[in-house]
Amino acid sequence: MRGGETQMKRNVTIMLMLLIAVMAYQVSASANLLSDPGFENGGSAIALKDGPWTWDGGSNGGSFYAPDVTLSGVKAAKVVLWGESANDYAYFVEEFEEIDFTASYVVSANFLNNSASALNSTGTAAIQVKWFNSLGSELAMDESSAFNSTYALDQWHNISVVSIAPTLASKVAVVIAAKANADYVGESTVYVDEMGFDVVPEPASLLMLASGLLGIFGISRKR
Repeated sequence: MRGGETQMKRNVTIMLMLLIAVMAYQVSASANLLSDPGFENGGSAIALKDGPWTWDGGSNGGSFYAPDVTLSGVKAAKVVLWGESANDYAYFVEEFEEIDFTASYVVSANFLNNSASALNSTGTAAIQVKWFNSLGSELAMDESSAFNSTYALDQWHNISVVSIAPTLASKVAVVIAAKANADYVGESTVYVDEMGFDVVPEPASLLMLASGLLGIFGISRKR
């Protein structure tokens, strides 16, 4: 009997060690993939491209590294539209090729509608996750819910979207996009800070290990 109990204890110890190892792997795998999630490393002048993010302002927009309003750190992203038409846009984007294209990802960001420089009544902003093939053709896009002027002023609001790579994807772009949805009705501005681009933890392996532990304890109880 003692030999059986000793073996059971060894099995439990091994399973616990495996469980801890998998949990540690899940934590490391879900590390933020963005190289500048807080927009701290770009220039202070209008739309400088000297940080890891790139930008586009269309014909009537601009993207800034803004020091005036932040969630944390010394800068945030500030996306501004001067909105001559419903097709105007502005955005920040960071692209990735060296990722696991079989995993699911969650992208999150904190948005602010600032009373001193706010979204107008028709302007919106959102997170976009765009997937591309090796030729640069867009295969799919997932977009978060729209952040708009109905959100409470002067409060940071967390918005997120989950995205899975389509077949043949070889590159992904994480985008903060602001849009004008009507002809000009006044300047429209949104602030964004502290973004995340993370692997969604896969629970299957943890469930398998937990089932194994339960099985071992079940056997020991029968004995």
